[in-house]
Amino acid sequence: MTTTKFQQLDGKEVSRKYLQQLIEEAKQENNTEVVYRLSKILLDNPKYKTFTIQVKSYPTSLNAPRHKGAYKEALTSCGRLRKGWRFIKGSVVKARPQVPKPNRKGLAGTKQKEGLTPTGRLKKGYKYKAGGNIVKVTSKKKAV
Repeated sequence: MTTTKFQQLDGKEVSRKYLQQLIEEAKQENNTEVVYRLSKILLDNPKYKTFTIQVKSYPTSLNAPRHKGAYKEALTSCGRLRKGWRFIKGSVVKARPQVPKPNRKGLAGTKQKEGLTPTGRLKKGYKYKAGGNIVKVTSKKKAV
C-alpha cells in the first residue's frame, strides 16, 4: 500500500509531516525501499518543510548474465550441473549413459577354485603349493 502512495507522490509538493507519516506506515509494512528513500530526503534537507518530489523507478532484479550455448542446456538457473552432463577440461559435455553389466549368478557365474571358501579362504584339507597352486592334502605322513 505504501509503494502505491509513494509512486503517487511523483511531481507533487508534499509536507514534511506527511512524509514522516508515510515512513511510519512503510515501517509497519516492512517496506524498506520506501523507508530508505523517504528518510534520505528528510535527512538531507533538515531546513525545508515542503518538498517537490520526483520518483525514479529503479530495477529491482539482478542483472546477472545468463548461460549461453551448451551451458544453457547443462546448467540450472542457479548454476548447478544437471544429471547427464559433465565438466571435462573446462567445457560442458553430455555424458554417455552407462550400460549396467549383466549379473553372473547361478550357472553362468564365475567358478570357484577348488579348495577355497566363498570368502576366499582355504578349506580344511587343502594347502598352497609352490607357485600359488592349491592342492588337496591326501595324507599327513611324508614319504621317504
